[in-house]
Amino acid sequence: MKKLAVVFVHGLKGSKETWVNDDGDSFSSLLKSDEELATNCEFFEHDYYTQITEFMDGFVAKQAHNLLRKIPLLNRISGLKKTKKVQRNKSIDDLAKGLKSKLRAKYGEDTRIVLVGHSLGGLITKNLIINEARQEKPLNIVGYISIATPHKGSLQALFLSFSSNIHLTELRPLDSGLIRMDEQWVDLKERRPKSKYIVALDDEVVRPPESARPNNIDDSDLWEVDQEDHTTLCKPADKNSVCYIVVETFIKKILSEHKCKDIKFNDLSHLDQQIFVIKLILSDVEEKLIDTSKKSFFNAEIMLRDGSHKESELKDLYDKVEYIYSQKFYRYKSKGSSSSDLVYEIHDEIMKQDTKALSSSIEKISFLEKTGMLHQLANHLNNNVIWDKNFCVSEISETNGEK
Repeated sequence: MKKLAVVFVHGLKGSKETWVNDDGDSFSSLLKSDEELATNCEFFEHDYYTQITEFMDGFVAKQAHNLLRKIPLLNRISGLKKTKKVQRNKSIDDLAKGLKSKLRAKYGEDTRIVLVGHSLGGLITKNLIINEARQEKPLNIVGYISIATPHKGSLQALFLSFSSNIHLTELRPLDSGLIRMDEQWVDLKERRPKSKYIVALDDEVVRPPESARPNNIDDSDLWEVDQEDHTTLCKPADKNSVCYIVVETFIKKILSEHKCKDIKFNDLSHLDQQIFVIKLILSDVEEKLIDTSKKSFFNAEIMLRDGSHKESELKDLYDKVEYIYSQKFYRYKSKGSSSSDLVYEIHDEIMKQDTKALSSSIEKISFLEKTGMLHQLANHLNNNVIWDKNFCVSEISETNGEK
């Protein structure tokens, strides 16, 4: 199994030192001290050029550097590089493109990625997620953590309004780019990765604290941390820091969910004693349909383990799935079809209704999980969901003993 990539992206005027606390420990080194995370994660700190002024890194500076290189005495000075790169501050959108290229080159499109962004870095990673949602083959971004990120702009950027720095321009409150990004984030609610938003209540840069909270997010995803400011929030003093605990717990939950999903579907023999499987076998359903039913049941069980879905939404979906079953079972009794035909027809109907009658606001649930919900309903010692009109639940007790 590939490791989960945890990518840190710093903010304005930041660097890898953004994540280092007073004891010299970086955020990633604290996380790597946990055995589970060290074994299953790869940590990467993405760096990019960001300065208030570009004078020492622009075209003129490069020409001056090249001129100095031609002076024999200065040419011998150690530390004077042969070439000097022209660097400039780039837009959030361009920085997101640069980040994407780095991640594609380093991890490809299959590796699961969690993005952790501080301040401007939170906007760069957010922009990347929005852009990837439009791609046919997007990066496999499974998590997003925003730390002290000015989703609605920073008042401090207004105090430096005389500057032509593109970063400061894009960070101003009511900037059209920020507003558009927040609207797109809302539109992506059902498709964006799992997300957490960590806010410093003593933030001296992102004021007021509400500026670090995007629109239309769940309160359960918001963490407002006391006695931390803009620069201390992203460098936890130790493992007892709230920010550290939130990030560690978030990553471990993603690892746990995907460990279940990485179990090979050809090894579902542990389900053979489940009631729904026994019902299928006793009804002489074809083996391939039984295998499909087991796979869908397994996916539905993983979905339930998530624990983030509202009970009312799930109940509504279970009721609709059961309604489809009831309609098909009535027709089955009148037509005299086989049990295999009945299972196939219901599976097929659930797939057809996936985006219609069975459409749901539940995040990342497909027709496969919805089919599995049918077999969850069948996984009880009753006749509510059966595959043979002559079936009696007592047959299970006689065959396998009552559970």
